[in-house]
Order: sequence, then C-alpha cells, then structure tokens
Amino acid sequence: MVVRTSLDPPGGSVVGQPVRLHVDVLFPGSMPRPPRIRLGDAPGAQILRFETQGLTLREAIDGQPYVGQQFEFVVFPRRGGAIEIPSAEITLLDAAGDPAGSARSAVQRIVATVPPGLDASGPVIAATAVTVSQIWEPDPGQARLAPGGALVRTVRRGASGIPAMGMPDLAFSAPDGVRIYADAPRSEDRINRGAVTGERVDRVTYVFERPDAYVLPAIVQPWWDLAARQARSETLPGVTIAVAAASSEARQRQGRTTARAWVAGSALLGALLLGVLVWRLRGRRIARWRPWRTNRAASGAAALSQLRRVAQRGDPGATYAALATWLGRMPADTRQRIRADRRIAPLIDQLERALFGPDGGWSAEQGHALRNAVIEVHRTVRRPSDHPQRVDLPPLNPPWPRSKAGHS
Repeated sequence: MVVRTSLDPPGGSVVGQPVRLHVDVLFPGSMPRPPRIRLGDAPGAQILRFETQGLTLREAIDGQPYVGQQFEFVVFPRRGGAIEIPSAEITLLDAAGDPAGSARSAVQRIVATVPPGLDASGPVIAATAVTVSQIWEPDPGQARLAPGGALVRTVRRGASGIPAMGMPDLAFSAPDGVRIYADAPRSEDRINRGAVTGERVDRVTYVFERPDAYVLPAIVQPWWDLAARQARSETLPGVTIAVAAASSEARQRQGRTTARAWVAGSALLGALLLGVLVWRLRGRRIARWRPWRTNRAASGAAALSQLRRVAQRGDPGATYAALATWLGRMPADTRQRIRADRRIAPLIDQLERALFGPDGGWSAEQGHALRNAVIEVHRTVRRPSDHPQRVDLPPLNPPWPRSKAGHS
C-alpha cells in the first residue's frame, strides 16, 4: 500500500487563503473497499472536508498497477507563521467493510505570511473578489425608538472561491446600555460550472435598555486580493440612534388618566393596578422570550426542523446545506455516529454524488427517504446505546468544488 500527501498550492500562502491537502491511498492490484480517513485539528488553522467519497485513482508504480482513492481537505490558516498539519488517520477495510488495518500519512507543514497592510487579528478573507452589504430594520433615519425597542442588522458577505464556512466570524459590538442577540449564521453558497461563490448572512438584533444617544460601530472586513496581491478592506458604516423617553405630553395624558381613575373609585383603581401588573408581567415574559427565541434559532432542534422541511422538496443543494447545519450543531461523537448510521449514510452518499459526481442524481422520493431517515436516526442518538459504534469519518461540511488542476 502507498500513502502520500500533497499541498495545493505547494508553497506558502497568506492568512485566510485556502490550501488544499490531498491524501492518496493506493493498493496494489485492487482495492477491497475505500478506506476511512480523518484529520485532527491544527492549532492556528481551520480544516474543512467537503466530500466523503474520494476521487478514484489508477496508476502504475514501478511497473505494477495500483488503484485507490484521493481524499481532499481544505486548510484555512488563521495566523501568520508555520502551521503543522497532523498526519491523517487511515482505517483500512476488508471486502465486508470491517477494519483490516491502519495507516498514517506524513505530517505536512505550511507557512502563512501576513502581507503588509493586512491585520491578521481581524476576520481576514483571501480571495479574488469580496463583497459586503448590510440592511437595517427599521430604517435608522426614520426609526423612533423608546427603551425596549430593537434594531436589526443583517450583514451579507460574498467571496469568490471561499465557502461560507471558510469565512471567519465578524465581531459585533455595542456601547453600554445596548444588548446584542445574534442569530445562527446562514449559508447561501452558489456553484456555477464548478466554481463556488460563498455567501454568508449574519443577523444581529440590538435592544436598547434606556434613553440615550447610541453609536453602533462600523464593521470592517479585511481581505487579501489574490489577483492584485494587495491588501483591501470593505467597511459597513455604523449608525447613531437616539432613544427617547416618553414625551411630556404623553406624561400629562397619563396623569389625567390616573386622576380620573382615582375619581372613579376603588373599583377602577383596582382595574388599573391589575392592568399595570399584567403589563409588567408581559414585559418580563418578552424579555425572557427574546433570548429564548435566539437560542432556539441556533439550536439543533431548529436545524433539524429546517432539514425536515427542506429535504422533502427534493432540492439537493438546499438539502445538503441544511444537513451540514444540523450536523454542525451536534457534538463530534454524535456527528460521527449519525454519519456512519446505515439508515442515513447511503442517502448522504447519493446526495453528494448528485452534487459533485459526474453521474449522480437526486429526486423528491430520495428527499422524502432522507427526511424519514433523519427522524429515525435523531430518535436513536437521543437514546444512545451502551456500546456506540466508533466512526473515523470527520463531520460533514458544505460542498467544495473540485477543479481539474487540483487533482493533477
């Protein structure tokens, strides 16, 4: 057996630039079954794997025919300097699919540089094109906010050749007196003739606690232009929000209403106090409900519900993205058990072949089957067995297009 690794590009890279790591596993004569492969974490880098099925290889080594598979990982350096990529752990399988041995690949090392003018401490992206935009709801120029009011900021980022999961998190901040609630990021990647354009949407809600003038800061997206070899940045401006207390006229109306209530007698006074009590309880329930809603949107249950809705439509791209989001909210060992479960693994493999293979297909019937399998598997992982199955596959991630040049 032959195990070899390579990097693309083979030399150094800049912070945020994707580097493809190829791991080839070749067998003399024939391959009983494709091996399992996993790659550990690399401090200072983000490692993603976008496909479960590898590329089939056939070649001659020293005059002898070999057959095997090439597996691809993508490494995003997040700091400058040398970064060591650990060896891949390979589990060999016999014809029945049982473990028959193990092997390891060589350790790889990449050196990431920080070009002049680029701040590596920020959410750096390295691409040929980057776009950013934002939407405020309601319009800050027309909004009339009182304490307890909210303002929603939606930021959309696009990058050529970078999937949404390869875009670092933005840092949202606010002054004292403003609370921030962040939704789970949304991926809207697009693939056109094998080229990916990553689209990530971040949505945060600012809640103002008291009257004052607040400055919500700008957001800066630094990036390295791979084509022009130049540091650039995109800025989304902040806004100034005036949160006003109740007006004097409103306070006078409240006073007259209170006076009439006292004149009306004890019955009306009791009704007024009851109304105030209900109002205060309602405010507390709303304050508790907002963080609950935010946590709910970022929970595995919400991701599962979304996956069930999307899968039955038969759209492979949307199904794959929803599946990746659901698995991404699971603990590592749970993701592994789900991915290896025989009820769901064949359907995921078919879904990936439909997206990345030359002859794959995906139908609404398969979408219904995946939905039902997800429901059954979810019930199983909620009641794990005493002897969970060990899985060596890494977690599922969103699709990464394979270019011909990357496998030459």
